[in-house]
Amino acid sequence: MDFIAIVFIATSIYLINKVIEKIVKPEKIITKICLIAASFLLILNQFTLEYLLFPESAVMCLGVLLNVVAIKIMIDNPKHKYLKIFVTLLIAALSYQGLLNMFPVMAILIYIIKLINDKKDYKSNLKEFIIEMIKLAVIVVVVLGICMIIIKIGTTLLDSDQDRTIKIKDEKALGFRADTVADYMDELWNKNMHTLPDHTNTIALIISFVLLILLKTKKEVILRYILLIIISFVMCVLPMFVFNTGIAGRVNNPLMMLWGASLIILIIQSTKVTDKSKINNMVYCFVILSFIFNNIFIMQNITHHIAANKVDDNEGMIIKHAIENHEKETGNKVTKFSYVYDKNPQQFATGIKPLGSLTERKLACSWSIVQAMNYYCDRKFERVKMPTNIFIDKFMNKDDDAFYEEQLYFEKDTVYMLVY
Repeated sequence: MDFIAIVFIATSIYLINKVIEKIVKPEKIITKICLIAASFLLILNQFTLEYLLFPESAVMCLGVLLNVVAIKIMIDNPKHKYLKIFVTLLIAALSYQGLLNMFPVMAILIYIIKLINDKKDYKSNLKEFIIEMIKLAVIVVVVLGICMIIIKIGTTLLDSDQDRTIKIKDEKALGFRADTVADYMDELWNKNMHTLPDHTNTIALIISFVLLILLKTKKEVILRYILLIIISFVMCVLPMFVFNTGIAGRVNNPLMMLWGASLIILIIQSTKVTDKSKINNMVYCFVILSFIFNNIFIMQNITHHIAANKVDDNEGMIIKHAIENHEKETGNKVTKFSYVYDKNPQQFATGIKPLGSLTERKLACSWSIVQAMNYYCDRKFERVKMPTNIFIDKFMNKDDDAFYEEQLYFEKDTVYMLVY
C-alpha cells in the first residue's frame, strides 16, 4: 500500500508541474528545475507524510492524485468540465474527506499563475476568477454534503455510536472551543507539529512577500496571494468548530502547502522581470534551499517515525514474552485483554520527538491499543472491562513515564494493562 501511495504522490507532483508548465511555458532550464522543486514541496510536505502512515495509505494518496487530476481538468477545459471535476472530487473525498481542502488551494494558485501570465486586463481576469471560484465552491460543498450523507447512512447501518461532531450550545462553549482552536493553530502553524523548526512557515511567507515586492509584483497579484493565505486558514479553522479534528497534519495540509504555492508564484513572477537578475537569482536560491530544507526534515522525521516504531516493537515483545511465561507457569491460555490509563498518559514515548501520528505510541491510542496487542502477541484478544477491585489494588494513582513489566497483571485467562 505504501509503494502504491508513493507512486500516486510522485504522479501528483509530475501532473501539477505539467499543468503549471502548460500555462507558463518556461524556457530556461533553471526555471523548469525550480518549478519541479516547488511542485514537490507543494504536494509532498511534512503534513503529507501522514497520508503515507496508515494502512489505507494508497487510498488516501489516490485522493491526493484525484485532486490534482481535477485541477488538470479545470485547465484542459474539456466537454462537461464541471461534471468531470465533480465526479473526480467525489471519488477523492470518498478516498479521504480530510484532503478535499487541497483542491481550493491549488485552484486559486492556478488562477494567480494565470493572472501573472495572461495578457488579459485585470477586470476581465477578475470576473473570470470570481465566476470560476463560485462554480468550484458549489461543487466542493455538494461533494462534502454527499459525503456527510454517506457517512450518516454508514454509521446507522453499522449501528455505530461514533460521533466526531462538536456540539456548541452557548457562548461559553463557543469561547472554550475558540481557545481550543487557537491552541490547535499554534501547534499546527507556529510549531508545525514539531516537523519543522518553529515559525518556519511564517518566515517563508515573510520572505515570499519581500521578494514579491522586490520583483515589483502587481498589487492585484499580491491581493490574490493574500486571499490564498486567508482561504487556506479558513478551510483549516472552520472544520475545527464543527468536527473534533484534533491536531493532525493530514486534515490541515493547506497550511503546509502555502510554502510550495508561494515558491511557484515567485518563480512565475520572476520570469516576467528581465531587468532584475539579482532578485531572480535570490528567488532561485530561495526555491532550491526550501526544497533541500524540506527534504532534510522529511528524512529526519521518517527516522523519528522508525525510532518510535522500534520502541513500540520492544514493548510489544516484552508483553508477548510476559503472556507466554504466564501461560507456561499457570497453564491458563490468555484470551482476554483489558486496559486503563494512568493519571497522566503520554501520547509519545520518553525520548521520542512528538510528531503527531508519525511518532505517537500504538500502545497508547485508544483506537489502536487492542489491535496493537493482537499484532504483537499474534492472537485475537477479547476486550473485557477491568474490575473495580483490580483497578484499585493494582493501578490506581499510578503515573509512570516509561513501560515496565509491572504494568501488566494476570488473572486466569485475562491480561490487565496500565497504559503509561
